[in-house]
Amino acid sequence: MGYECDKCKILIVEDELLVRKALRYIIEQESDEFEIIGEVTNGEEALEFLEQSLPHMMICDIMMPRMNGLELLRAVNLKYPEVSTIILSGYQDFEYVKSAFKYGVFDYILKPELESDYLLRALRLLGRKKGVIHAKDHGGSGGEEACPEQGDACTTYYLIAIQPGKILQGATNKQELTIGHMEEMIKEAFGRFYLDSFILKKSQVYIYTIGCFYPEMFDGKLRTMTGQGTAYLRNIEMIISPPYEKGVSLEAEAQKLSELFSYRFFDSRKDYLDLRETGILQLPALDQKTVCDLVRQQKAGTAGAVLVEYLSSLRGMAVSEMAVKKLMESTLYNTIFELNENEFCPPQLEERKLSFLTAIGTTDSLEGLIGAIAAIYQEIGQITEEARGSGLYLRITEYLYRHYSEPVTLKTLAADFNMNYSYLSSYFSSHMGQGINEFLNSVRVEKAKELLAASELSLSEIAQEIGYTDQSYFGKVFKKQTGYSPHTYRNRAKRQGEKL
Repeated sequence: MGYECDKCKILIVEDELLVRKALRYIIEQESDEFEIIGEVTNGEEALEFLEQSLPHMMICDIMMPRMNGLELLRAVNLKYPEVSTIILSGYQDFEYVKSAFKYGVFDYILKPELESDYLLRALRLLGRKKGVIHAKDHGGSGGEEACPEQGDACTTYYLIAIQPGKILQGATNKQELTIGHMEEMIKEAFGRFYLDSFILKKSQVYIYTIGCFYPEMFDGKLRTMTGQGTAYLRNIEMIISPPYEKGVSLEAEAQKLSELFSYRFFDSRKDYLDLRETGILQLPALDQKTVCDLVRQQKAGTAGAVLVEYLSSLRGMAVSEMAVKKLMESTLYNTIFELNENEFCPPQLEERKLSFLTAIGTTDSLEGLIGAIAAIYQEIGQITEEARGSGLYLRITEYLYRHYSEPVTLKTLAADFNMNYSYLSSYFSSHMGQGINEFLNSVRVEKAKELLAASELSLSEIAQEIGYTDQSYFGKVFKKQTGYSPHTYRNRAKRQGEKL
């Protein structure tokens, strides 16, 4: 495809010199279409440049010194909304990338995968969208810019989606060789019914468009192709679409297909996923409350077994890998939240939360996820059991000895120990044989005895000193525990010369 266009003005915002040089080299290959009007190294310099000259678009790094790409996008979106942006990102910056899209980012490109064809295609698409570049069709493959919707004689269309499998991940040469062989077999098997192909670069998915009159015709060609490509099917992931009627946007349907490769997560026994035979199922319901209740009842191992049983029931089902992982993450979040709200959440558990989530997110098979969940809930059980041991109630008693003179209540104590106050009360009673208020009163009375025997403070002052605001209440508590009123106790102690 060629273009007749005005030059599209581009500002490069990138702190790495080598990346700026690479961008300039790629863009200047099409100098009749694009013009680089500036290069800056951070967001602050970009804003200064924009005050003097506005480009049609920016190519902007996410991670930069002084002002990063996200801050720049926020400012540009408010002040220069007519400037469109393509962002560059490293793999580790993807959370920033997701945030950037709310500021109207057109596309993103991963730096490790920066290629001239994809960058120029993205720039042309953006230029066309802004009306700066005008496409002139000369036929041939349209790539992602113009997904094929041709074949006027055909009444039904199919898409075959292929993605390099785990064996080929990172092995670029082997990927190209294997995909190349598969493409040759598709063309050979389908012959004149093969219409076109294009690549969804971001997801590394190759899409092949087939046009047929009858489903039986497609089935026969597919059997020929899969029979020839058995060896290659072991190294790739393949999805066969349902039939589409004429007029359906094949580009949109291709994008949907690219999102379905995670469904292979649950059944690695099949060579490919045929959506004509296997519908995509809704994720079965999971009783998260039961899981949370079990953990709260100190039965984390049983909670883990419930989740393992649930995951095991998904074997062979066409459900979304991402949805299942999100469900497991949500259950973990809710479990920890329940511990915070209804019992307590030991600091070690909060510290391990990120590691738990990472373990869930990085599994690459259902069996791996099952193993991760079992290990996580076993560890949760160990952490909570240790926290509920003797160490906790000793820390509570130490706290009361230090803070007896303050207005300590069950509610404030529960907040300081990150525990539910009703659970704290029953927990303390079961370990100490008395309630928290009873224990606190005994600590205060012991301190009052010392003050009554050794000081000349008034009874009101002593009550205030040990944490009581009401002298009358102090007197009642003191007499209940000692059998004497504070006044009588002081007189007897002074006669004997020591605390009774």
